[in-house]
Amino acid sequence: MNKLEFTEFLGLIRAWSLFMTPAASIIGIGYANYLGLIHNYLEILYFVLAVLGALLLHMSVNVLNDYYDVNQGVDSMESPTARYRPHPILTGKVSLPTARALGFSLMGLGVVIGIYLVLIEGLWILIFGLLGVFLLYAYTGPPFTLKYRGLGEISVALTWGPLLIGGFFVATSMGILKPAILLVSIPPMLIMFAIIYANNYRDRNFDSRAGVKSLAVLTSRYGYGIYVASLITAFIITVILTAAKITPFTSLIAIATASMVPGLIKDFRANKYDIDARTGRLYTIFCILYGVGMIINSLI
Repeated sequence: MNKLEFTEFLGLIRAWSLFMTPAASIIGIGYANYLGLIHNYLEILYFVLAVLGALLLHMSVNVLNDYYDVNQGVDSMESPTARYRPHPILTGKVSLPTARALGFSLMGLGVVIGIYLVLIEGLWILIFGLLGVFLLYAYTGPPFTLKYRGLGEISVALTWGPLLIGGFFVATSMGILKPAILLVSIPPMLIMFAIIYANNYRDRNFDSRAGVKSLAVLTSRYGYGIYVASLITAFIITVILTAAKITPFTSLIAIATASMVPGLIKDFRANKYDIDARTGRLYTIFCILYGVGMIINSLI
């Protein structure tokens, strides 16, 4: 693969966005460690495999999202999304068939790793994996096209919230599921919702002309309030979880990222073209601090 081809590959998988997945994984392993469920290095190996599989699936959904949006006439060179990031399909450097083949190949590799983990760790990995793969594909993939029906923001939030974080927890704990991990995943889920909502809100005029009825299009009149409420509620729940002794007090280190929120709210109101990427940085840093805080607790 020459330099140009590799550059286009990085653009297709949106390499800069992939940090969110390993960041979310730190919460899974952090909470498993907090509950005392990590006993040997084999569990760490399964955790690493789960991260690798999730990264492959994350890459696949990025590629397929662009493929279906271009194929359905949603994305164009005039779209806001083409202003702040490389879009190799729109520029003609990568054909639609090539993008489609890459997207499904990456998904297939991720599924293979998932099948192996299912054989080792059992039912819960299967459930989290099947739901995750379905929602990742169904975001823009036919016949579901959840993004176009007002369900995309919710589906992505669920995927990068309870499903992904819960899956990492189960992979690390050798198949054990503690329902509390679903509560722990709510703050990241709300921030992820804000990311996708901001992305679709920015694109609402283009999406609407293409017949796409994303939640951001349907609720555009209340968009500012929805975005702000999602972020603020994430931090309120973080504090509540600690007060209820579901998470350790050290996890409150994640509250430090609240300093980023005023700037994000200002940029959302100004309809900045990179508001989704900027909110994505909040998600990444929040997840890292949230998870590391849980790990630190065991060292005190």
